Amino acid sequence: MQLNKFELLFRIVLLAVICGGTAAGAASSDVRGFVVEPPKVIPAQPLINQDGQTVQFPAVGKWQLAFFGFTSCPDVCPITVQKAAQALKQLGNDASGLEVVFLSVDSRRDQPDVIKKFLATHDTRIVGLTGQDGAVQGVANDFGVIARRYQGKTAMDYRIEHSSFLYLLDPQGRIMIFYPEKIGPVQIAADFKRLSAVATP
Repeated sequence: MQLNKFELLFRIVLLAVICGGTAAGAASSDVRGFVVEPPKVIPAQPLINQDGQTVQFPAVGKWQLAFFGFTSCPDVCPITVQKAAQALKQLGNDASGLEVVFLSVDSRRDQPDVIKKFLATHDTRIVGLTGQDGAVQGVANDFGVIARRYQGKTAMDYRIEHSSFLYLLDPQGRIMIFYPEKIGPVQIAADFKRLSAVATP
C-alpha cells in the first residue's frame, strides 16, 4: 500500500535528508527523473537473493535500478515491478547493462522462494533481495525510504505502507536519479542509455 502524503513529503525533503544536496527538476533537458546532486553513496550490505544466496547490494561495477516493496502488496508494488520490467523491454539488447533489483520491506513474510515466485510473474531477470529486519531496514534508511508497519492482532497480521520510488544507481553504488510514480518505463530506459553512454569507465 502507499500513502500519497508520504510521497509528497518525500519528494520535497529526500535530498535534504539523505543526500545533503539538491535535485534537478524532472523537466531537465537531460533526464526525466530527479537528479541527485551530489550523487548519494549507498554503503554495500550483504542481503539474500531469491535463490537463497548472499550477495552484496549495491553491486559494484553494475548499473542498477532499485525499488522497495513487498510481495503481498495489493496495488503499488505490482505496478512498480511491471514498470521496471517494461523498462528492461524498452532497452532491448542494452538491458544486459542494467540490473533491476526489488528489495523487500517485509522480510518476515518475504522469504526467498516467495520473492522468486512473485518476480517470475513479471520478469525473471529482476533480482529480489531480502534479509533480516535490521539489514533491510538499514538499506532502506540509506535510501531515505519511508516504510511503516501497522501491527494487527497477531505477529503475522500487519500491513505495510511505503513510498514507491525507483532509484538509478551507477556502477559505484551511488544514487544518480530517483523516479516518482508519474515517470514511465520509456523515460527510465532513455535516462539509463544516456547516462551509461557518457559514464567514465
